[in-house]
Amino acid sequence: MEVLQYREFIDLVGKYKVFPFSSFIPEYPSLTAAAVNNEWHTDSDTDPWSWRIKIVQDDIAAYGKFFGDKACFIDKKLFPAVQTALTNNKTVEERYFDGLISNSALQLYKVISENKNIDSRELRKLSGLQAKEHKKEYDKALVELQNNADVVITGSAKSSENDAGWNSMCFISSDAWLRTVIGESDNLSVEKAKSELVEQLSINCTEKSMKYFVKKLNLSFTK
Repeated sequence: MEVLQYREFIDLVGKYKVFPFSSFIPEYPSLTAAAVNNEWHTDSDTDPWSWRIKIVQDDIAAYGKFFGDKACFIDKKLFPAVQTALTNNKTVEERYFDGLISNSALQLYKVISENKNIDSRELRKLSGLQAKEHKKEYDKALVELQNNADVVITGSAKSSENDAGWNSMCFISSDAWLRTVIGESDNLSVEKAKSELVEQLSINCTEKSMKYFVKKLNLSFTK
């Protein structure tokens, strides 16, 4: 049984541009499917679990829950188009005043922007949502920001060296991340961004998988 290598994973992300962590897009590949023969959670060079962070730290792709509660990777060159399509070129503040984003998400975004790269535990503390009863509100707001491509995951951090539990995810604003990996770029119009997405995604999509992207990214596409 062949084991997927990290270099091959990078090639898959480069080919498909939007590459899911798990198989949630119909008739479309994913990391869990491609690396079914790998040994997960081993901290080895062929452990796909560590790749979800490594590919971001290698400045190759963005990682986050950009589609509902499902995580995926987006090639850095296509990410600006995805971000534009999801936000309609409106800032977080503009979308908040338009009633398109929650107050909790706005507050989280402000903390993330002010602290550049911040882990989830510290983010929850600084946002004032540290109480147990605010956990659901915090989680929902964090996913909301990712669904709008406002923030990306940049890594993971342990609360202490002796912490045996799951690591805490680290976040940065998408704009700050993009400046780091591709530098300053001209703003895409919504129309141009969606045209680029259709052009790139339709290359490898079946009718069913393209239908998924058309719905999620509000694209216009007919075969």
